Amino acid sequence: MALEIEYKGQRRVVDSTELFRLAMKGEISPTTRLWLNGTESVCGKVRGLVFGNGQTASAPQGTPTPYPRVSTPYLDYMIGGGSTPFVICYLNAGAALYSGAGGRVWAKGPIRFDTRARGGFMASFERWLSGETFFMTRYVAQGPAEIAFSTPLPGSITARVLRDGESIICQQGSFLAASISVSLNVHYQDSLATGLFGGEGFVMQRITGPGVVFLELDGGAYEYILQPGERLVCDTGSLAWMDESCKMTVQSVSGLNNVAFGGEGFFDTVITGPGRVTLQSMSIQTMAKTLAPIIGRLLPHRR
Repeated sequence: MALEIEYKGQRRVVDSTELFRLAMKGEISPTTRLWLNGTESVCGKVRGLVFGNGQTASAPQGTPTPYPRVSTPYLDYMIGGGSTPFVICYLNAGAALYSGAGGRVWAKGPIRFDTRARGGFMASFERWLSGETFFMTRYVAQGPAEIAFSTPLPGSITARVLRDGESIICQQGSFLAASISVSLNVHYQDSLATGLFGGEGFVMQRITGPGVVFLELDGGAYEYILQPGERLVCDTGSLAWMDESCKMTVQSVSGLNNVAFGGEGFFDTVITGPGRVTLQSMSIQTMAKTLAPIIGRLLPHRR
């Protein structure tokens, strides 16, 4: 499916995820020109698009909703909750998705679920190495239904619609839930240095479409679109996910004073394009390091 829009005076190729994002940010309007496989229309005719006004296409005109409902070819969803986020997935009869064991927070409507070692023992063991549960739970709607997932710690949830065969590489434990057609596997670092010092470990997660996947991040999220050869330098542990076309390496921090007193550690992570990269504003490791001395002062001292 070829999707194009008129953006800032130019005809631009986008995917469905970017189209939803531009609409919610208010950067395109219902009258923005759109081409689907070369046939011209307008963005206002796309079901589920929210144009930065807190309303959904299915809601009566002028009816406010706290969070926008987004439509994808696989399922509709709504992300809310601020810094303690949740995602509600809206399922029609026969629609299915899966998550790690115990991932569901609440459900409404007729949903059947079963828990199994998805893909067999070895695939489940590798997923466990990447920070996921050994067993996964599949949810199948028997009629119109809703099911919600949330993050165990404050942070954010992002959604990504993946084309058939399209893959993203994610930090350990970032997978929250996905439509049943999405595959979750492991990705091993290419170099020893990146695995040791890149902040993501030797094993990461490879998520492959087609389908929509929901990812949990620590803190807030910010996305860059890198051009071929363009580099992005960040703290180790700041990478949330990147397109498979991107490459991750590490570089040492230069200067003795920078290493000793800069507070950034010995290494930085370097992401090289082309592709999309999402960074997170906080890591669990950084939060734990910050809280450790405070918790230590609160605990009773041993004699």
